[in-house]
Amino acid sequence: MIKKGLTLAIAALLMISSSFAQKKAKTVTFTGTVKFRDPTNKYPIYLGQYVGEGFSRTFKALDSTKLDANNKFSFKVPADKPDFYDVQVLYSDYLTFWADKDNIHVNLRGIDTAKMPVKNPPYIYMENTTANNDLINDVNLARYLNYQSSIAVGQEQYQASLAKEPKWIKYMENGFDQVDSDMEYRVKYLIHKYKDQPAVLYALDFLNPEKHQQYILSTLDYITKKHPNLTQAKKRKQGILAELAQAAKIANGQKAPDFAYPDVTGKKWGPKDFKGKYLIIDFWASWCGPCRQEIPHLKEVYKKYKDKGLEILAVSVDAKEADWKNAMAEEKMIWPQINAKESKPVMASYLFNGIPYLVVVDKEGNIIEKNLRGESLDAKLKEIFGM
Repeated sequence: MIKKGLTLAIAALLMISSSFAQKKAKTVTFTGTVKFRDPTNKYPIYLGQYVGEGFSRTFKALDSTKLDANNKFSFKVPADKPDFYDVQVLYSDYLTFWADKDNIHVNLRGIDTAKMPVKNPPYIYMENTTANNDLINDVNLARYLNYQSSIAVGQEQYQASLAKEPKWIKYMENGFDQVDSDMEYRVKYLIHKYKDQPAVLYALDFLNPEKHQQYILSTLDYITKKHPNLTQAKKRKQGILAELAQAAKIANGQKAPDFAYPDVTGKKWGPKDFKGKYLIIDFWASWCGPCRQEIPHLKEVYKKYKDKGLEILAVSVDAKEADWKNAMAEEKMIWPQINAKESKPVMASYLFNGIPYLVVVDKEGNIIEKNLRGESLDAKLKEIFGM
């Protein structure tokens, strides 16, 4: 009888032990190989998540590591509750992935070894993926191709302006609109293709919530119904509704949100300092190729309209002040230059996350039009000044 009782006790303990084993936290692995390492090995590789919604989102590091002797790194990622995570490698490569069932591997370039580094993010392909990360791979490819097309359009518009060939200029005037339309088409196709996957939320980030409001909200409602426990979708909807409310505040004819950032002398400038003048607010950065390609055009615009009452305020979003100052010296812009190192607040108030981003403001400080450049900027200024 004792022996039988002991056997039952042992069996019960084994069952309890098995139950604990089954409840062991679920993880997936994210591994990477880097071609060019930082020779000092001082830069960490971060695993983290973006917290918050819309333009208030900030990156929160959850773990960090460094390259091993074979230029490899690895993370164990929580997957009990599937979610988006981000990996930032040597401050050069960035990647979002969906942690659920995929043990992902990536091959990265690492440190830029070029004599003249150019900010042109590479396409990073995630291996060993299933549907959710397949979607992210596909969106990232569309994003990469869109960026390359934008660079090409900017270069061709610049060459057309130098050649002063009217037909060529006319042909290229809607180049950026065509690139944007192509991106929208690709993203919508991918959203439809992967509509049942939670990671479709990633694709929605690449559509303008003001322009595609109904499409985005209906997609969020669909995915929430499909996955009732997907709290990310509910939060995303709340964030988008907040953005739409802000968009109404900065509609054409509304007051331009004010801000104040320092120039190289420490003097702070903002839109309110240009009352009585028409103003172009140019958000740019040293590392942004299309931004710098627009500068010669802005010089022509400034020369043409300065005496008519036009001013320009260049707002750099460079995080490193030295990069801003170097680019400023190279470009030799003669209008006020300020640096918004902490750029999130002003980007949130004007609702943009890509540069160049130009805003035209009237003499009373009201927004005339947003997101203009090249030919679209010329057309608007001709409308304002009659020449």
